[in-house]
Order: sequence, then structure tokens, then C-alpha cells
Amino acid sequence: MRINKIPFKNKVLSDYNVIIDVRTPLEYEEDHIPKSVNFPVLTNKQRHQIGIKYKENSFLAKKIGAQLISNNISKIISKFDFIKDKKILIYCWRGGLRSLSLYLVLKQIGYDVYILEGGYKSYRKFVVSFLEKDAPKYKYNQIMGITGVGKTLFLKELSKKYQVIDLEGLARHKGSILGNIPKKFQPTQKYFETLIYEKLIHFHKKKNIWVEAESIKVGKLNVPSLIWKAMPLGKNIKLVSSLDERINYILKDYKYFTNDPDLMKEALRVLRQIIPREDFQNIELSLERKDYYDFVKSLIIYHYDKAYKKTRAENTSHIFKTIELKKINLSNVKKVISSYNFY
Repeated sequence: MRINKIPFKNKVLSDYNVIIDVRTPLEYEEDHIPKSVNFPVLTNKQRHQIGIKYKENSFLAKKIGAQLISNNISKIISKFDFIKDKKILIYCWRGGLRSLSLYLVLKQIGYDVYILEGGYKSYRKFVVSFLEKDAPKYKYNQIMGITGVGKTLFLKELSKKYQVIDLEGLARHKGSILGNIPKKFQPTQKYFETLIYEKLIHFHKKKNIWVEAESIKVGKLNVPSLIWKAMPLGKNIKLVSSLDERINYILKDYKYFTNDPDLMKEALRVLRQIIPREDFQNIELSLERKDYYDFVKSLIIYHYDKAYKKTRAENTSHIFKTIELKKINLSNVKKVISSYNFY
């Protein structure tokens, strides 16, 4: 039987209706091709056990592996509900036995099926190469501004008409002391890079891309270094607003912290270690009194504003334009964006 293998190249994935990742759930969680579905032919435990057995007796390990894979493929087929004319791409770690096993069964059934040559490794190699060689050449522009000025709101509205990469959104983190979002876990570094790559390949290289002026770290993740270095080289637009507006915006944007003050206390454990004791006590006292307006005001004065003065954005970026948001709300942001050409 002729095996249909295709090499990975940019945008080749759009040729397929269904992309199946047959690796273990742990492998899939670490990184995977976006929009792929995980149908593991081996569980996490099974793959680990076969790996140990392979070192002792490779023949026996392959035999046991074949039995386990056959049983698991049987379960996959029982819930396989894709119609016959769907074009299917299968991949595993290196495009080897795991993907071939499911491929052969689906092919015999009559599905239009293909194997990604080189598997996930070929995809990952392409992503890494792209982020190092191609990604830094895009036209990045920054939306800058001190904490609480509405940069994320601004970018979200901007994305409806212009090319935008919301790095904090992809990282599932708000990039500050209170940046952890309840019930949301950050992706792995590899998958974060995959998401950035997938955004960029759908953008026009010669048109402006807007990002938030970030630290190189967003929570536990790192913005790819060559992209981060390129970000301030384009237009830098700085948003400014009054202290009162910023406080009220933060209270709305981080309302889950005021709903559950214990979340705030957890975040402040880090803050205790990096600001003067007297400043921290002022912040802590406001929280104990449940005076959340004063709490946010103290956070801004004693931490956020001082920290912002030390950032790359504030110290080295050339400001192309400063925009004052007298009100940090959607209607005002829309009005500002409509009055300026961000192309």
C-alpha cells in the first residue's frame, strides 16, 4: 500500500479538514498543532511503560505496544464520526509507528488520509526557525502606557480592523503582580510560541502589527526574544489617563479579586518581597479594611508607577504619539481609534 506522506510547510495545514494528533495527552498538552484533535493511540502510562520495556527487550516492547495500540485504535474508531469525504492529516512525534498505525486502519476503511512526514518534530522545527528568521522582520508597533490605562481594551477594539497580537491573551496572563487569571492556566512555553506563530502567518508582512509594550516575561512565559527586540522599532503610541480613571478601570478589570480577597492575598506574597515594608503595610491595610479603591490606589502609587518608570518602554522607546483617554471605556476607545489611521 502506498503511504501518503506530506512534508510540513507554511499554510499546508489549511488543506486538511481534520488534523489528528495521536500522541499522548501529556505530549499534546505541552504543544500541538492548533485545531488538531487528540486521539492518543497510547496513554501517558502505557507509553512510559513501553519505553522502559524497550530498553530491556525491544522485540517484546513492540509486541506489547502493538496490542495496546490496536485496543486503543478500536476505541478511537468507535467514536470516529468524521464523514468519508473529509481530508484527514495524522501526526505523532516523528511521523512513525503511532501515526502509521491509525493511518492504515483509516485508509482501509476508505478515509482520505495522510501522514505528516517528520511528525510534530518537523512542525516544531519550522515554528522555531520562523520565530528566529521571519518573525523579527514583521512591522511591529506598540501600544504603551502605565498600568490601568486600558491597553488591553484598546488592543481588543483595534483588532477588529487592524492586525493585532494580544500577547497577554495568548499567555492567559495580565502581565502584572495581579496577573494570574482565576481558573485559567498559562500554556507551556512551546505552545505560547506556537500561538504566536499561528497569528503571524495569517498576517500581511508589510502591514503594521500592533502589540502591547510588554516586559519580555508575561507571567511564567517569555516573549520570543527576537520579536521582543523588534517590538519598539516601529511606532510607539502611548495611552495616558487620570489616576482616578485608572483606579476605576482596574477595579472593573480585576473584579474577581475583590470578589475573592484571598486571591489578592496570594498575589501580595510576591509584592511583599520587592517593595519597602512601609509601602507594603499601606497596601495591606487598605485590603484589610476592604477599601478596594484605596487598595488599588496604593498599589499604583507604591508599586505599579514606580515599576513602570524602570521599564524599557518608558526609558528607551521613542513616542510617536500620545493619546489621552479621558474616560477608559469602550465608547471612548472606539471614538479614539476611528479618528486615527493605524495602518
